[in-house]
Amino acid sequence: MPYTVTARVPTPEEHRFLAEAVGWGDAFWWEAMPASLAGSTCGVVVHDDGLIGMGRVVGDGAFYFYIEDVAVHPDHRARGIGRAIVESLVRQVRDLAPGHHFVGLFATPEAEALYRSLGWEAKEMLGMWQVLRD
Repeated sequence: MPYTVTARVPTPEEHRFLAEAVGWGDAFWWEAMPASLAGSTCGVVVHDDGLIGMGRVVGDGAFYFYIEDVAVHPDHRARGIGRAIVESLVRQVRDLAPGHHFVGLFATPEAEALYRSLGWEAKEMLGMWQVLRD
C-alpha cells in the first residue's frame, strides 16, 4: 500500500474534509468538533499526496471503546485503506488497555462487509441513540 498510516487523531479541518467527501457534511455539529476530537482516545489518518482516510476511538480509555468516523475518500476506496484504519485502531486500543475490553461501532450499510470480514458481528443487543438539541 503506497499510503502513510499515522496514529493520531485527525484535525478538525481534516475531519471535516473527509466527512464532506463521503457525504457526512450534515451529520456533525461542527462547532463542537474540535472539543470532540480532543476527547478522542486515539486515532489514525492516512495520506498519500493528501489526506485520504481517517478514524478515531472514543471511550473511557480502560474498558469501553467505540470506533467512530472511519472514512475513506471515495477516490481511494476498495484498496484496503478502511481495513488498515480499523486494524490500526484496534491495535491502539489493545496497547492502551491490555486484557479484556469492549469495543463497539455503528456501521453504515456500505461498511458492513468490511467490519464482518474483520470479525465484527451484530449481537442480540439493540443499539439505541438520540441526538440532543437545544
